[in-house]
Amino acid sequence: MANRDTPQGFSPVRMLDGSEVPSMWYPVDSGNGTNLFVGDAVEIAAAGSVQKIATSGTNPTRVIGVITALQDSDEVPIGHPNSSQSTKYLPSSTAGFAKIALALPTALFKIQSDTGTTLTSSNRFNMADIVITAGDTTTSRSRHEVDSSALSASTAQLLVMDKVDEPGNTWSEHTDLLVIFNESIFNGGVAGI
Repeated sequence: MANRDTPQGFSPVRMLDGSEVPSMWYPVDSGNGTNLFVGDAVEIAAAGSVQKIATSGTNPTRVIGVITALQDSDEVPIGHPNSSQSTKYLPSSTAGFAKIALALPTALFKIQSDTGTTLTSSNRFNMADIVITAGDTTTSRSRHEVDSSALSASTAQLLVMDKVDEPGNTWSEHTDLLVIFNESIFNGGVAGI
């Protein structure tokens, strides 16, 4: 049975020691030029704020983590009746706050591989960059995926640790993967195998 093509961006899974992935709240400046969704990878920006990563492989050492929750500029959860934002994503050019699961060296994240390449167990410990696409305004989730066509030993944003151990998730197209951010403000980046 084939894996379903349902990109959801990143979800924090756990630290390698089994503990929870730490997270922190950071401001989003009104100058951000794109919608922000839960599951988007973000990087540090000007004046101590965060923004969605712009392009795969661009400024990879500025990645700080993954959005797990969003608030408006009054710190009210977006989509809440008292929020200034009726959407469940933060629209572009809108100030607010993002809760970020930190891309620490031992933090595992779940993300789906994209269309076009059949993955195998030999892709463990390979590196890949992120495919950045617009989020889904209906589900309010990110649509980031792993660029499976470029899995290699070369240094890249993500290190594939394994596939998610769930029924129906096979080594194939659209595999749900467990990854570590190989390039972030916490990791300088190393080559895979």
